[in-house]
Amino acid sequence: MMINTASPDTNRLAQELARRLSEALGQVLTGFGDTNAEPPALTIQPAAQAIAPALLARRHPGGPKAQRDARALYQRCLAHYREKVQRGLPEDDLGAAAAYFVLANLAALQNLDITESQLALVERQMRHVIGRHDAWLAADARERQSLFEQLAILGVLVGEGQAEARHQGEAALANVRLAARGYLVQLLGLNPDALRLTSEGLTLRAEVLMPELPTVDEPQE
Repeated sequence: MMINTASPDTNRLAQELARRLSEALGQVLTGFGDTNAEPPALTIQPAAQAIAPALLARRHPGGPKAQRDARALYQRCLAHYREKVQRGLPEDDLGAAAAYFVLANLAALQNLDITESQLALVERQMRHVIGRHDAWLAADARERQSLFEQLAILGVLVGEGQAEARHQGEAALANVRLAARGYLVQLLGLNPDALRLTSEGLTLRAEVLMPELPTVDEPQE
């Protein structure tokens, strides 16, 4: 599964999350956020037609054929996530998708092997942060579905890409790491250099500053 340089579709929800999520996550990861209460559920009904494959393919480099091939790849990644990771559950869960996305990218950057217990811990952290975020509360169904699908697709793309790259050599691994770093910054506003995975879940090195996020224009329909 080849990693490409397509950019995530940064709609209003994704932009707001990317600009403010690192601060909120920092509060949770450094012990200042309230993580004792049960975090809100982030389940949504799947859209009748997937949104993100076409949006991501529009940003794929190359001509019409390359974009058609990319769209088909993204559709397969989304189907893989729902079947293998989500295990066929009828509702999409953005908290689970966010945790899978973050850990797939972090694993690629830091050469980690992720356990089910670590995934569960990070899912709880993501639910605390995203579920109480103003941008999530204000988002409509399409924005929520688009963000879920992008997290799921890109998480699978990086996770499966890393597994293949381990057999292909350092150049392939470097390509996956480059994509993983960009995805963490663009979609969730997370600085990869600040993140560590421990027995408590994600932790944040506060002394590592968040890189300035680029300004992204709203996509034209």
